Amino acid sequence: MKVAIIGGGAAGITTAYLLDKVHDVTLFEKEPVLGGNIRTLNKNVSCEALDSKIILDNGVIEFERDYFPNFHKLMAKLEVKLEEIPLTSEIFLPDGRHYKSAGAILYGCHSRREKIYESLKLTPVVFSYLCFLIRMAFTRDEAFYQRPISDFIGNSVSGKWLKMLLMYAYSMPYKTIDNFPAEIGIPLLNHSGMLTKWDRIVGGVYTYIEKILSHFTGTIYCNSNILGINRNTAGVAITLANGDKLLFDKVIFATTPDQVLALLKDPTENEIKRFKAWDICVIDTVIHTDISIYKNFGVTYFSEFDVFQNKEDGDCGYNAYLDRLCGVNAEIDTHFSLAYNMQQHIDPAKIINRQKHISPAYTVESIRYRQEIKQLNGENNTYHAGAYLYEGLHEGAITSAIAVSKLLDGMSL
Repeated sequence: MKVAIIGGGAAGITTAYLLDKVHDVTLFEKEPVLGGNIRTLNKNVSCEALDSKIILDNGVIEFERDYFPNFHKLMAKLEVKLEEIPLTSEIFLPDGRHYKSAGAILYGCHSRREKIYESLKLTPVVFSYLCFLIRMAFTRDEAFYQRPISDFIGNSVSGKWLKMLLMYAYSMPYKTIDNFPAEIGIPLLNHSGMLTKWDRIVGGVYTYIEKILSHFTGTIYCNSNILGINRNTAGVAITLANGDKLLFDKVIFATTPDQVLALLKDPTENEIKRFKAWDICVIDTVIHTDISIYKNFGVTYFSEFDVFQNKEDGDCGYNAYLDRLCGVNAEIDTHFSLAYNMQQHIDPAKIINRQKHISPAYTVESIRYRQEIKQLNGENNTYHAGAYLYEGLHEGAITSAIAVSKLLDGMSL
């Protein structure tokens, strides 16, 4: 059977891998490289300003050890090496207050007195967080459906910290997080506590894409420009910008969900209903070497997830310390960080890479029909894969690929 996959991100490339031994697979990616929001410098992204021996990720970076079972199965099957990393955090507020996470206190405080002081300062924040976890533990899953995260998280310090975690995890502006779907956000926050263990992929996240490509026997078109997709009972026709019309038996959309209606020339009323509310978020991130953003706070230990709230408008950004996240040699004097929405604090001369990321805009309305999409996957010779169908992260991308592969008698993990 001839199968077309639209989108070469995590969901698309994993689906292609699982179907490759069973079907004739063709993958279309509109960008010049594969990976989607996997951006590994000195692998699928070139960076002249960076030593060729240093591998940094300007996109997807870390993975929860216990919350990502299918992701870890795929890594084991591909024989991709994982390494546990610490994940500390610190929050910086507009009024000058800042709080260290328990991990940041453990690793970043130089004296016993400093550890006691920071621990006492953190105590009410931890108490508020634990109260949140207890409330969520006694709340039925049904209570989260079709409700925004703001119904469950307020604007306390711990609440802001949790919202900033969602901002980081889903590449969405902080100001949009209040309308983030609780049924996706609450489970993630419940699994992202102080004792959560995190892994990184040794050699950068694109390493596992390289492993897949080393086994893949199908056809890949990068820089593909699809004008439209038509379907009938006999199959699928994909028309390219150069006028070519390619015929397939099945088509799998592994794009951001807003692209489904943009590409389909014959959407059904049900497809319009399921996908019309989806939009995208476009954010810019930079990798830089400027540590002066901490000078006003007297901080010498940079966390893997430092979050900042701006004084002017209350908007937020983050700075993720990459040296530990990406396994950079500790003997190197330069410190590398990944930042979002921190332009006013970073010297432009110290920016070595910029990336634009396109992600689904998660809202209560946009996810309304995702269960229906999964239940009716395969209708009209059309299938859908993507993290948005599950928890919205890398685990969801892999899980969706497994689900589509099962429907098409492909390989499992």
